[in-house]
Amino acid sequence: MKRNTRYILITLAAAVVLGGAITALLLTQPAASAEEDSSSSMASSSTEEISLYSHEGEDVASIDVTNAEGGYRILTNVEIIENSSSSSDSESDSSSSEPQTFVTYYLDGIDQDLQNTSSVSTAAGYCTSLSATREIGAAEDLNLEEYGLDDPQLSVTTTLSDGEESSYSVGDEGPVSGYYVLYDDKVYVSESVGDSLFNNRLDFVNTTILSITPPEDTDDSSSSDSSSVNEEATNEFTKFTFTGTNFPQEVQIVPQTESLNSDYKLSVPYEVDADQESMTSITSGVASLTATSVAAVEPTEEQLAEFGLAEPTVRLDFAVNGNSYTLLSGGTSEDGGRYVMLDGVDVVYICDDSTVGVWANATLFSLRDSFVLMQNIANINRLTVETPNGTDVFNLTRTENEESSTEDNIVYDYSVKGTDGQDITYKGVFTAYYQTIIGIQLLDETTETEPSGEPMLTVTYDYYDGRDPHTVSYYDIGDRRCLVEVDGTVVGVVSQSVVQSVIDNTEVVLQNKSVNGDEEE
Repeated sequence: MKRNTRYILITLAAAVVLGGAITALLLTQPAASAEEDSSSSMASSSTEEISLYSHEGEDVASIDVTNAEGGYRILTNVEIIENSSSSSDSESDSSSSEPQTFVTYYLDGIDQDLQNTSSVSTAAGYCTSLSATREIGAAEDLNLEEYGLDDPQLSVTTTLSDGEESSYSVGDEGPVSGYYVLYDDKVYVSESVGDSLFNNRLDFVNTTILSITPPEDTDDSSSSDSSSVNEEATNEFTKFTFTGTNFPQEVQIVPQTESLNSDYKLSVPYEVDADQESMTSITSGVASLTATSVAAVEPTEEQLAEFGLAEPTVRLDFAVNGNSYTLLSGGTSEDGGRYVMLDGVDVVYICDDSTVGVWANATLFSLRDSFVLMQNIANINRLTVETPNGTDVFNLTRTENEESSTEDNIVYDYSVKGTDGQDITYKGVFTAYYQTIIGIQLLDETTETEPSGEPMLTVTYDYYDGRDPHTVSYYDIGDRRCLVEVDGTVVGVVSQSVVQSVIDNTEVVLQNKSVNGDEEE
């Protein structure tokens, strides 16, 4: 045999052996199961979207959604704007001259100004088109109960301007994603069913009640001042008035600058610092107020009574940045929310009580500072202290210290004379005594409106600037408590022991001794 012929036969034999080995290996591998073929086919088909219908917005006349919440109707507003811009013969200019069509959706039966147009448009999008990820089969061949389509969760009907209708029903959620839908007598799995289709009509009402922003600085001259540029703009609140069933008498609060204790003070029914923490919460809360939901639009008198808004718990009138607003608070909802209205907007909102409670639950006691009457000693020119045993008067005099004073800041030296004209050291003696008077704090409010008997202690403050004096009286009511009256109005209850301390300290300071136990040097 020739050498070349022998090599060819050997190569062919090796190929036959190798081919046989490969064939044997393939024959021993497990065949793909029918389930794997089916799931692979399903996965492949699930990625292919089946378009069932799609309508242009300008062709839609109305959309009706019926669900467990009662449903709603969406209408369209189509506006065609002619483009009057002149152009050349270029293609881009020609296309830009064509009329522009704008479609907006709005809810039937609710003032359009109250609606969240974005939410309405989103809901409309789920109704003007429908697609599916898988077709299950013809409805007549299926048990619709298995898909929740014998009693659908909701149904959608989109009516076109020419009267044509597209309708589908939504059943149970699918095993993986989407919902079973019934359309054109066939059952599909669709992922184009949005949550807003399950809403009621009130869910489309805008829940932003107030959004007050500081006015922009229009003074160009200030722009060159780097310090003013860095200052953060703030809302300027000028007045708060509280009335309602929580307030037997009107309470007014205004800004102040003379107190180191609070930026606001009660001006009616008497003057006292407002609680700084409460006022900070109120100003920030009303400037940005959003409801959690809406209870009613255009409420009836019966509904207002039901929500506690026929006679509001609190009516808050306030002025900020030159504008006036009125908020009303009523009762609480089943889930603990607070019913709230903004005057001029015919909507009853439900707000989280944690965001509105500081004003919606307010009382005079919660709004005022806990100190009975915190007055700056630098403003007092006479302090009169009366007890059943007599009256003592402290006259204060201030003299400008020319060496320490500047054009922008006047510094005073103070002196005090007691009832009999005796000198009393101002710093360390009288100031310590004065702190015991203004340091008295309320323990609680009271339902009593009229004191009885003679006061245990009365303190009257007179001022350098000639403003009306303030008078605070303390009445012993037993149980180691005293009823407090400020300028004729009962404000609460204090401990009797602190009142007695002031009485005892009066005798000490008249001897020019410190109430802290140190004699004057």
